[in-house]
Amino acid sequence: MANRLYFLTISLNTGEQGGIDLPGMVDKVRNLLCNYSSVTTCVHKFKVTGEAKIVAVFDVSNVIGLERMVAGLARLGNIDVTCKLLKPYEKFAQMLNVDEELTKPSTNCITKEKQLFWLDFTVEYQGKSTEELVSTWTREAKFALEARKSGVNLELFKVVGERKVHVFIAMEPDELDTLTFNLPVMKENGNGVTIVCQAIQCLDDYSSRVSSETL
Repeated sequence: MANRLYFLTISLNTGEQGGIDLPGMVDKVRNLLCNYSSVTTCVHKFKVTGEAKIVAVFDVSNVIGLERMVAGLARLGNIDVTCKLLKPYEKFAQMLNVDEELTKPSTNCITKEKQLFWLDFTVEYQGKSTEELVSTWTREAKFALEARKSGVNLELFKVVGERKVHVFIAMEPDELDTLTFNLPVMKENGNGVTIVCQAIQCLDDYSSRVSSETL
């Protein structure tokens, strides 16, 4: 069976446990995500800034390995996990007939030199036809992949079966506001798009700094 990508949201329920050592628990989760199984490779892992939440993308060659990893998370304590099957955005763009020079597998990396963000896009299309949605989304995919080719640090993933995209991007806040207002999907279908934007940190950086860095 071919490898599959999965998006995991891991929420630590701090209040329901009467308080926890959050940095310690996050570190346990981090260790489990990285080392639990040879058939689950962590592609990206981030801590949501200011929240007891971790988001991660996994490349999975055997889904039982993923199930066992989630069972391992459950043994750590009161943790909620959601899981969504993903498609590389490049493959989605191929389906939209975006130029093949833009839809090659990503060689981008998420730099830590700028602020990191996780953008959760949900696209509706009230008052538009499916053909109009596809036309707009084709221009959107071309815009996003051209931005990445020009040097913008971002990774994109389409949720399978949903009009939803997850984006990880390294960019200053003012630049991000400018970018989002200029997206084709916002210009052509702004009232049908919901963006949830959250600041994030590389999970490894959080674990190494939170208990040791002098302020």
